[in-house]
Amino acid sequence: MKSLWVVLGVVALLIVVLLFVGGSYIGAKNTLVQKNESVNQAFSQVNVVQQRRLDLIPNLVASVKGYVAEESTILTNIANARAGVLAAGSDHSANINANAKLDVALGPFFRLQEQYPNLKGNEQFTRLTDELSGTENRIAVERQRYNKTLEDYNVYVRQFPQSIWANIAGFHYRDEYFKGNPENGVAPKVDFSK
Repeated sequence: MKSLWVVLGVVALLIVVLLFVGGSYIGAKNTLVQKNESVNQAFSQVNVVQQRRLDLIPNLVASVKGYVAEESTILTNIANARAGVLAAGSDHSANINANAKLDVALGPFFRLQEQYPNLKGNEQFTRLTDELSGTENRIAVERQRYNKTLEDYNVYVRQFPQSIWANIAGFHYRDEYFKGNPENGVAPKVDFSK
């Protein structure tokens, strides 16, 4: 009789352990699915505001062409960068890289206002520039939210014991962060001697 109770106790313990492990796996997997979808949703929101920028660019370029015909290199670079963003599609890494190139291409465009004072007086250019500036601010905010959501997902995927369940369920670390422009790491040279 005593050995029957021991066997039943061991079986009961195994059942409790299996229930605990199974519950842990199911809970971790559900959280992983939710966090993964949050990352995808945040990226979609970034795409929405970036699409607004892509829609504004052709109108802005068209309004500038008449004033700055000799600056066609800047306009060509913007058009090529915009085409790169459109070609990147839904691939997060390619999209992030293409948008970084567009960010770089837009820099000289904003400086055109300094070289062409009449351009500032163009009402359409001013309105479009204001819209683009507002859109750039929204993009920065949405990229920050996306990076934070991705960080939350990556931390969860790497923490123990979720890391075990993440590998079993096929969830892995995602290095798809929006990063700053590497050119910004170089300090500008300031010369007061002139």
